[in-house]
Amino acid sequence: MRIKRMDTQTANIPARPKIRFMSMFSEIAPLAAFFLVNQAYGLYAAAIAAIGASALLVAVTWVLEKRLARFAIFATSIAALLTLAAILAEEKTYIKIQPSLFSGAFAAVLLIGRLHGRAMMKVFFHAQFDLPEKVWNSLSLRWGLFFLFATIANEIAWRALSDDDWVSFRVLIMAPATGLFMMAQLPITLRGQREMKHTMATANKPGD
Repeated sequence: MRIKRMDTQTANIPARPKIRFMSMFSEIAPLAAFFLVNQAYGLYAAAIAAIGASALLVAVTWVLEKRLARFAIFATSIAALLTLAAILAEEKTYIKIQPSLFSGAFAAVLLIGRLHGRAMMKVFFHAQFDLPEKVWNSLSLRWGLFFLFATIANEIAWRALSDDDWVSFRVLIMAPATGLFMMAQLPITLRGQREMKHTMATANKPGD
């Protein structure tokens, strides 16, 4: 009877989706395509290659996981429109401001959400993580400030650097910085998951 009771408790704990490998790979592949193609063919071709890589990953995600990566589709569409504008107007600035637009939008959403007492990271990632409210609040503030920093850094970089140096800055400095910052958030995330797991186990524990 005790075994049955434990099985019932386990069954009552909702399973969380695992972190998808494709989500991580989708961040790397377009940057790699952007960097490599820029070395051989220039900034316009690099932007097109990055869009092509992103579109391919959206298709692969659909085939492998049977889901539409809505944000990836949105981001790829915006990038495609800005790249088309850059080509038609022969103005590379439209390509260079793309990271500022995306990181600036994220910073605004996360920081304004915090000012209004709402943790927007929870809205985006609650399906992947079960975390206490205080952890969601902390992550929202941290990522909001990081995206604000990324926006300012890109705005300074594209104005001060040559095309090739700006591409190197995006791939060799900002991409690793983002990865390192993400890794730095793992301890608080893992502690939050353990705390939630303990809370759920306590809540499902039968009375004596």
